[in-house]
Amino acid sequence: MKDFPKIGPTVTMFVPYDCKNACPFCVNKKEYRDTSSFDLQRCYRSLDLLDRVFPHNDVVLTGGEPLADLDALQDILDHISDGHHVYINTTLPVDENQTIEEVAAILNKYKDKIDCMNVSRHLDHYVKECSDEIFDLLEFPHRINCVVFESASKPETRDRLIAVLDRFKGHEVQLRANYSYLTLDNVFDTENDHLYQLISDICEYKYDLEKERFRTGFVFEREGSKITYHKTLPFAKIDGVVGDIIIRQTGRIYDDWNEYGHELNTNDLVDLQYK
Repeated sequence: MKDFPKIGPTVTMFVPYDCKNACPFCVNKKEYRDTSSFDLQRCYRSLDLLDRVFPHNDVVLTGGEPLADLDALQDILDHISDGHHVYINTTLPVDENQTIEEVAAILNKYKDKIDCMNVSRHLDHYVKECSDEIFDLLEFPHRINCVVFESASKPETRDRLIAVLDRFKGHEVQLRANYSYLTLDNVFDTENDHLYQLISDICEYKYDLEKERFRTGFVFEREGSKITYHKTLPFAKIDGVVGDIIIRQTGRIYDDWNEYGHELNTNDLVDLQYK
């Protein structure tokens, strides 16, 4: 783990490569309907600008699918300077033209640069999944990211969630509430949160994560595995305070996700209030 603290808002870059999936809870999919203005070189210029303004913040590569083009991913990782914590959100796709060993070998080249890779594995298989054996090949931190889209009050959800946790025993699993129903009124609520109650029932509660304006989280344990539960709003700007800066696939810089965001200029970056 890098030994410098995060300073500045998280920079989240939507890679200009679609995932070809249709997860029902995805808040990014509408951004990929028209790819005609996508431009990786403009994304690089935005990364360079934000690196000068915030040289020690977090950089998140998401999409879309960062691993849709492995050559481009390596170029992106090479482009990000060493002053940042780097995270990748991915479905970890593989196809008939590449093995899990080949994918892992490419990723492991950047084991000193990638702080953590979040790999989507949900109760329903919304994506084509590669073999779980790839997780044993990775030489850097990674965790399973499972959005529980189904109603946690249904009895079958309990059995299916236990099956996922058993499947990934020994790995850190991050359970996430369905983004599409989270609001400022319920993001911090646990009393009426059926999923929180379910996780508390099948896992051992350990402690709360630090609350932020936009998210909250809880740490559990199950049979020696770390299980976290995150509730995160689908927007990151509240009362003028910004949590995430977004580099769209076009390379343009915004102060929030999707329709919530407004385009930023250089003076806006200088005046930015951030958490």
